[in-house]
Amino acid sequence: MTFRIGVIGAGTHGARYLRHALADVPGLTATALCRRDPEAGAKLAGELGLRFHRDPLALIADREVDGVVIATPPASHGHLAEAVLGAGKPLLLEKPLTATLQEAEHLEDLDARSATPLFLAQTLRWNPVIKTVKDMWPLLGKVHLIRLAQRLEPTTLAWQHDPHDPTGGSVLITGVHLIDTVRFLTGREFASVTAWTDQILNHAVEDAFLARAVLGDGCWVSLEVSKYTRSRACWLEAVGEDGQLMADYLKGGITLRQGPVEERSDIAAAVPTLPLVLGDWLRTVRDGAPPPVTVTDGVAVMQVVDACYRSARTGRAVDI
Repeated sequence: MTFRIGVIGAGTHGARYLRHALADVPGLTATALCRRDPEAGAKLAGELGLRFHRDPLALIADREVDGVVIATPPASHGHLAEAVLGAGKPLLLEKPLTATLQEAEHLEDLDARSATPLFLAQTLRWNPVIKTVKDMWPLLGKVHLIRLAQRLEPTTLAWQHDPHDPTGGSVLITGVHLIDTVRFLTGREFASVTAWTDQILNHAVEDAFLARAVLGDGCWVSLEVSKYTRSRACWLEAVGEDGQLMADYLKGGITLRQGPVEERSDIAAAVPTLPLVLGDWLRTVRDGAPPPVTVTDGVAVMQVVDACYRSARTGRAVDI
């Protein structure tokens, strides 16, 4: 039986979910969407042949919607996710888990009592370069230093320039990718963090973020987000006792150095991750298996996000 989904937040990213659901994931399709802009939402629904709902609660209650994707700004994640879990429908929630740590912990409590566990779409875990780095990680031996940098053009999304909405900053929107990737690759948790933020071109929220952290095993971590440059770059570097690795998870390619030997793997990065995410979500729904990224993972990331913001305000290291 085909699994029918509805997408709440059918803007640029939400529309990608809809199109992939309609064309690229066997056993899954899209039947409905909800968008804050009713004119744009109705137009997209007409183009794709879907039902349009002005009210997200109406989409959640729709009998032709078996599961829900939430791809809205993070300020709405908490109450919308609570509504989906309350309706007993499978939920795929785009990162970040919520806007605040308190909301994340509340959602974790609700999820623990739900028959359908929340599936968190930390989509960078499905990037082919990151997945290959995960497989190669044991070759490095004990890793003592990790660096991650994500550099992007200034955002054009209006809500990320809204001074009344503090949830569009680079720590919460982009930094969560880097934090989760460190946890994914190492299997370790963050122990402490010192962070700095700045507003370079965005006068509402931070568009520059730098953090120095220590993991539970003593590994040093450097995280950087720059969302003010007219170019893009996504870099990962890890230095271990047996080797070092450099990866470009935007353009593709991994370089592994062990002693005098250098090995280059031309792994492509430009692969759509959303069909992979949707396919894994469908399998967890049908098989009853735990999601690959859980609400508990999301809470752990939000603990680091919260610590970064507290550190940036005080100028001090914050234990996690």
